[in-house]
Amino acid sequence: MIDRAQAKQQGIFIDEFLIKVSSDDMYLYLEIDPKNPAIISALREKWEKIRGALKENKILGILEDPDFVNNMLIVAKGLPPKDPIPEKIELFEKFLPLLKRDKDLEKKCREASEEEAEDLRDLCQSIICAKKGEAIGRWFPSIPGTPGVNVWGDPIPPPPLSEKPSFTLGNNLYIDEKDNLIKAKESGVVVIEKNVIEIYPEYTLKGDVDFSTGNVYFYGKKFTIQGDIKFGFKVICEGELELQGATENKVYIDVKGSFICQGIIRGEETKIKVKGNTQIKAVEFATLEIEGNLTIVNYLIFSNCIVYGNITATSGKGIIYGGEVKCSGNVEAKIIGNASHTPTKVFAGYNPELIEPYKRALKEEMKIKEVLERLEQGIRLGKKIKKYGKLSEQKEKILLKLEEEAEKCYKTLEKLKEEINNLRKLIAEYKSRTIKILDKVYAGVTLGITDITYTLNENKSGPIIFYLEADKPVLKS
Repeated sequence: MIDRAQAKQQGIFIDEFLIKVSSDDMYLYLEIDPKNPAIISALREKWEKIRGALKENKILGILEDPDFVNNMLIVAKGLPPKDPIPEKIELFEKFLPLLKRDKDLEKKCREASEEEAEDLRDLCQSIICAKKGEAIGRWFPSIPGTPGVNVWGDPIPPPPLSEKPSFTLGNNLYIDEKDNLIKAKESGVVVIEKNVIEIYPEYTLKGDVDFSTGNVYFYGKKFTIQGDIKFGFKVICEGELELQGATENKVYIDVKGSFICQGIIRGEETKIKVKGNTQIKAVEFATLEIEGNLTIVNYLIFSNCIVYGNITATSGKGIIYGGEVKCSGNVEAKIIGNASHTPTKVFAGYNPELIEPYKRALKEEMKIKEVLERLEQGIRLGKKIKKYGKLSEQKEKILLKLEEEAEKCYKTLEKLKEEINNLRKLIAEYKSRTIKILDKVYAGVTLGITDITYTLNENKSGPIIFYLEADKPVLKS
C-alpha cells in the first residue's frame, strides 16, 4: 500500500513517472509538458500499467483517460461534495411587482397622454391583494448537500445549510402541505418588508392613489387612504373604505362595505357605487349609487344620487341642491334648494327597481293603446264595408290581419295591466316615506314620494315635513 504521508511529500513513483497528490487530496496528477511528444508517447504505452498500480493501492476516481489541465495531467479525481440547496420561495406573476418595480414606470405614466394613461393606471399597480385561500407563490424546501470523497476514499462532508431562509412568512400566510403552495389565511394587501412576506387585512396608504400606486383593487377588512384619489384612478374595494382626502374628477369608486369620505369634489365624471352605509362630508357634481344609508355632513350639490336607504343631512351645513336625489327611504336635511332657485329634485320612497319598470310599463301601455285604437278604427271600417258586400278578397285578408294584431295587443295589454298592478302594490309600501326639512326649502325645489311630486313656488322656513295623504302631496309646517 502507498504510504499517504510520503506520497503527499514526495509523490508516487510508477516506473519513471512521478505522480503527485494535490494539497486537498482531490487529485493525482503528473507535471509534464503537453507539447513533449516523447513523454506523451511513453505515458500512453504505460497508461494501463499506471492505472493498474493505482487500483491495487485502492486509489479512487481513476480516469479512463488522463485529462490535461494547465500543464497538469490529471490521472485520478475525487468526488467533490454537492452544496446544499437552501429553501426558496417563488412568487406567482401577479405578485412579482412587489419584488422589483420599474423605477422609470411612474415617470412614463405621468408623462403619457390621457388615452395612454388609461391603460397605464392598471400597469403601475403597487398595492396588490390576495383573497383568502389564494396562492401567492410556491415554497421549495431545502435539499441537503451530498458528501464527497477524496482519492484516498475519505468522506468529505458537504457545506452546512444556511440557517437563515431568504424569506419568512407572516401570521396571515401558510404553506399548504399538499402542493407546497403559499396561501392567504385572510384577504388583504401583500407586503414584503425586511424579508418578511405578510398579508394585512387592514391597510393604510400614507399618500394618494396616483401613478405611484396605480388603480387599487382591495380585498380585506378595511382600506384607509390618507391622501386623495387623483384624476382618472379607480379604487375597487371589497371591505370598508375610508378616504381621508378627496377625489379629483373622473374617479371611479366601488365599495362592498361601508364608505367614509371627506369629499367628492368637482366630480362631473366621478362615479361612486357602495353596497353599505356611506358618510361623505361634501359631494359636488358626482353620480352616486348607495345600497345603504347616506349621511351628508356639509352639502350634496349638483349630483345625481340613487340611495336604497335613508338620506340624512342634519349635521354641519346639511345642504342639498342641484341635480336629482332619489332615495328609497326617508330624507332629512337642514336646507334643500338655494337662493338662486337652482332646479332641485328630491325623492323619498323612490325605489328605482320598482319605479323605473313601473314608468316603462305605463309608457308601453299608452303606446299599445294608441296602436290598438288605430287597429280598432281599421277593423270597424273593414266590417262596415264588408256588411255592404264591398270588401274585396285582398282587403278581407287585411281585415283578418288587423284582427290578429288587435288580439295580440289585447293579450299584451292584459299582461301589462297585471304587471302594473303588481308594481303599484309594491310601490304602495314606500308611500309612507317622508321628507323633513329642518331650516329652509327654496322655491323651485321639487319634492316627491314614490312617483308623486310637488314643486314649491315660494320659499318656506322649517321645520317642514312632506308626505302623502291618500296619494296626495302634503307640505306641513
